[in-house]
Amino acid sequence: MATTKLFAIKTTEFKVLAYIVNAEKTDGSRLIFTYSCSFDPAQANRDFEAVRAGGTGKNTVLSQHFIQSFKPGEITPERALEVGKELCSKFLKDEYQYFLAVHTDTNHIHLHVIFNNVSRVNGRTFETNINQGKVKERTWKKLFDLSDEVC
Repeated sequence: MATTKLFAIKTTEFKVLAYIVNAEKTDGSRLIFTYSCSFDPAQANRDFEAVRAGGTGKNTVLSQHFIQSFKPGEITPERALEVGKELCSKFLKDEYQYFLAVHTDTNHIHLHVIFNNVSRVNGRTFETNINQGKVKERTWKKLFDLSDEVC
């Protein structure tokens, strides 16, 4: 079963995108997938900004970053990429742009997902659309449960 963490990005979106796309970490960039944004991190950052420009502008969070880590030998890089895509599809419901990269540079395979904090569908923030209600209903709990389900 994978371990999953979720972080808000407020200032360093391009730096994080540039970090996760590193060819040495992603088997020559073979283990990267994007949804509704460019494969190039600088352009993906601009793609995210374009969607945010049409949003409400009432939030300081630029994007969200989650990491899903697997135990050594638990999964292949290719399967991790498929798990990441499935998790993003179920969690983000095709409403948010995202950049997914599987890293193989450590003794455990892990994936990074950076997704825009503003919905490309309605311009509202991720927190407004999804992260409401009681603690057991909050986004991080939903993400962790979906991660377990997909795995």
